Amino acid sequence: MSQTLPQEDTPLDVISRYLDVMRSGDRETGYGFFAEDVSFHIPGRSAFAGHHRGRDAAVRYIESAVALAHEGEVELELIDMLASRDRVALLLHERFKRPDGVVDIRRANVYRISGGQIVEVWIFEADQYAVDALFGA
Repeated sequence: MSQTLPQEDTPLDVISRYLDVMRSGDRETGYGFFAEDVSFHIPGRSAFAGHHRGRDAAVRYIESAVALAHEGEVELELIDMLASRDRVALLLHERFKRPDGVVDIRRANVYRISGGQIVEVWIFEADQYAVDALFGA
């Protein structure tokens, strides 16, 4: 009699659950998807630009970004997902609602998954100037 081994979640499974949790507003649970030593790369010239390491740094970045929106109002639209054996790319449209209007950000986030956790994130902005202006370059 053969035994079925438990199947590890695919990167797409992990990112789908991460997105569901983050979209529900439960960021604390969402942050648990990041490995303790997650590595992430933020483009541009803002104070956040550069290579960062660690879950705490990822949390600071996300919380700072949300704080830029009026009352934390950030609308996230998933345009598409592309997945491979260990990576998932999300094509996103984010709308930061601000007192002076809405700032539209289109980006691609590429996540590398290992052991069921996000271990690396690369962010690619469609309009780096708009993002730098939002983040105060």
